[in-house]
Amino acid sequence: MQKMVNKVAVITGGNSGIGLATAKRFVAEGAYVFITGRRQSVLDKAKATLGANVTTVRGDIANLDDLDRLYSIVKSEKGSIDILVANAGFVEMVDTGNATPVHFGVAICRYLPECSS
Repeated sequence: MQKMVNKVAVITGGNSGIGLATAKRFVAEGAYVFITGRRQSVLDKAKATLGANVTTVRGDIANLDDLDRLYSIVKSEKGSIDILVANAGFVEMVDTGNATPVHFGVAICRYLPECSS
C-alpha cells in the first residue's frame, strides 16, 4: 500500500544524492514531487529517472525570488505543500582547525535579516 497518495512534496536539491533518493521513494509511495536544483541538465536527468508525478523547478534556494517562483509554481499546479524536505545547502570552505561557531551559524543566519551572527 502506498503511504503518500495525494500528498505534495517539495524537495530542495532533489536532483541528486540524498534528495534524489528521497524523491524516488516519495514517488514510489504515491506522492507528487517538486524537485529543485540549479542546473537544468541535472534536473532533466533526474526527471527522466523519476518518471511520472514530478515537476522540476530550476532555481537557487539562496535566492528569495527563486523561492517565491517555486512556491508560485507549486501553488498553481497543486495548491499547497504537504511535505517540505530542505535538502539543498551551501558550503563555506574552511579548514576544520579554523572553523568557529560563526561558520556553523552562517548556514542558518546568512539569509535571515533578523538573525544576528
